Amino acid sequence: MPAGKSTVVQPGIHNPGKVAYARVSADHQNLDSQLDALVSAGFRKNEILVDVESGTHDGRKAYQDLCELIRKGNISEVWVYRIDRLGRNHYELVSFLKLLEDSGCELISLCEPFVKEWRSFSWAFRATWEALGDARYELMRLKERQKAGITAAKGRGKHLGRPRKKKS
Repeated sequence: MPAGKSTVVQPGIHNPGKVAYARVSADHQNLDSQLDALVSAGFRKNEILVDVESGTHDGRKAYQDLCELIRKGNISEVWVYRIDRLGRNHYELVSFLKLLEDSGCELISLCEPFVKEWRSFSWAFRATWEALGDARYELMRLKERQKAGITAAKGRGKHLGRPRKKKS
């Protein structure tokens, strides 16, 4: 699936009131581990909302569709492989948690089982908050590594960006 594309499904066919969401940032990344885990949890592949786009972009099609399904009250549970699959913008993730809370919708993370209890126990809320911070932290580290790599490449005289046009 090309980057910036999403797959939208009508949830509730096999799992009434439940929806699964998976995301990778680029089409060279592999969704299989997320999809396999969600299928093992009882979802069919055609019931999983999928985005292939950076988690820093809040306007992802399947993510926006997910939020709309929650707002309409069609969903009681959102399943993800890991909470950072919902996005890397921690402000947006806090907004998403507020949407879940306002809608009475549960969040299930296959890799972070404590997330389901985020409203019930202070330790679960703290662990969920830290998971959100980890997503943001990883994004910041990624940008630092990218910037360092670009600086090093420029220092070695490597041309970055589009190929230079040949002078005729």
